[in-house]
Amino acid sequence: DRALTEPIRGREAVERHLRAKWPLGSLLKVERLSDGASSGGFTWHREADGVSGSGLRGVTYFELNGEGELAYVQEGSEPLFKLDTILEAFLTAANANRQDEAKPPRSYEQQTPTTASGIARYLWEVAYPGGATPSEALSFFSDEVVYEDFNYREPFVGLQAVSAYISLLDAFPQFTFLPERISDGDTGVCITWRCEVNGEPGPSGISYNQVDKSGKICFARDIPAPSIKPPPLAAVAARLSPQLRTFQPRAPLPSVAPPPPTALDTLAARPARAAIALAWFSFSAYVALASPGEFSVSADSFDNQLIAKAIDDPTSLNPIFFAVFNALGVLPGINAALLLPGAKGQRPLPAAPFVSAAFFLGFGAAGPYLALRQPRPDPVGRSELGFFARYVTESRLYGGGLLAAGAGPLFGP
Repeated sequence: DRALTEPIRGREAVERHLRAKWPLGSLLKVERLSDGASSGGFTWHREADGVSGSGLRGVTYFELNGEGELAYVQEGSEPLFKLDTILEAFLTAANANRQDEAKPPRSYEQQTPTTASGIARYLWEVAYPGGATPSEALSFFSDEVVYEDFNYREPFVGLQAVSAYISLLDAFPQFTFLPERISDGDTGVCITWRCEVNGEPGPSGISYNQVDKSGKICFARDIPAPSIKPPPLAAVAARLSPQLRTFQPRAPLPSVAPPPPTALDTLAARPARAAIALAWFSFSAYVALASPGEFSVSADSFDNQLIAKAIDDPTSLNPIFFAVFNALGVLPGINAALLLPGAKGQRPLPAAPFVSAAFFLGFGAAGPYLALRQPRPDPVGRSELGFFARYVTESRLYGGGLLAAGAGPLFGP
């Protein structure tokens, strides 16, 4: 915790710290989350039950060990006292008095990464150590970038505003930017960092960057670590408002969650989903254009005669055909047990209609949903299940019935 003088070590100590920091009624709202595999980060703000508005904002960096457990966490929260106009006046004066000096030759090769971690590693591990100024980062910002420097009360919105601010930092060539940890992540990255001023320890902090579909930074949040730990104002706010930890709540924030992916986004990002979609289109085309027989609902049709014969005399059927045909009634039941627990809030297609129709149309009904459903990698609690999933598909009786139904066709008619 960047507000403390020493790190907290051990599961029990961390648990005590979090219980004290997040009393009953506190809510942690995740705003943006990186997509790293073994390390990552997220931006957040605090809310409180029954209180309109939001509280303290921050950034958290984390790393996982080989077992997928949290092994390292660093967290920074915004300072309640913001330099704001004081800092702006100082930077403006420093630039006005700056004497242009011959810049040392660049000792790095310019690159054009397009992933969040790629951009961060280039800037912090290649460009800045090679003599680049903060302005080197401007080529990686989108035109609509939102940049939150928590030394200021309001964010910088748009490339022009961000450029005007970042350019002021070039007045301090004696600043050396040094990365401590850079997370994984293609769309989002978390960075912990420090500065040296003429070789002496300087400011430190934590940042989060997010890139858009074109590979440009569309959102950035920088949080400086407090120079006095714990920060006096933060301690007062925590005592007065333990849930929000600010002196007064901010206006309710608009939703900052990214829009749900389109069907094309889902298929392009996940080759397995594209393969399912291709299989479904191929299956549908075969059924419509090349399957034997004719579409007919009459009792004399080939399909209806085959079904009637199977009911009247199951022993007349090929045992393999008998097993496969009866399994077609079991597979939708298995699919229901697997898919319904993660059905809540599915986009762009709801689960229930497709899972239900699969009992009659099989893959013809389930295919579109399987191709476009959103992954649910985290465990789903029983309280989050719908009625049918909670009391039917998750019951032992249903599981036993599936086992019996699945084993039955193996013994033949």
